[in-house]
Amino acid sequence: RQFHKSLGSDWELRDRTADGCRMPHVPTDVQGDVITLTIGGNDLLWNRESYLAGGLEPFAEEHLQLLQSIRSANPQSLLIVGDVYHPDSELTDAELTALCAANQLIQANVQKVGASLAPIYDTFRGNEQRYLCMQIEPTLAGAAAIAGLFHGIFERSVTGT
Repeated sequence: RQFHKSLGSDWELRDRTADGCRMPHVPTDVQGDVITLTIGGNDLLWNRESYLAGGLEPFAEEHLQLLQSIRSANPQSLLIVGDVYHPDSELTDAELTALCAANQLIQANVQKVGASLAPIYDTFRGNEQRYLCMQIEPTLAGAAAIAGLFHGIFERSVTGT
């Protein structure tokens, strides 16, 4: 079940997803009433050595700039941002520490732009074999779990609960 289908037939989907997308390639010209974004995992993967050696400040700044660009074009939109899940593979202590720190930075950036956080990390933790294939790709069950998080945030925004 995809998130947009749960909204009903009156909603139009503008799907800008791209497998392997990284922050510099996210379109910021999009406009919509509800915008969902799961970004950061590929950036962490591609730039792992740099972030482990030099810290996550460049990641945090780029992520915040991306959210600010989307928010400035969509000041009234419900913006839902997911954090980064743990892969279905072992991480070194340094990698796990960096992943947790990156998620804390994502959470802070979400608050700074008045967005809503979809806690994908917590949802997937302990369910990696069910929710992921090829170590990092969501399965249908994983995609449904993410869609469920998005739908729950949407419902709370509509009902005010």
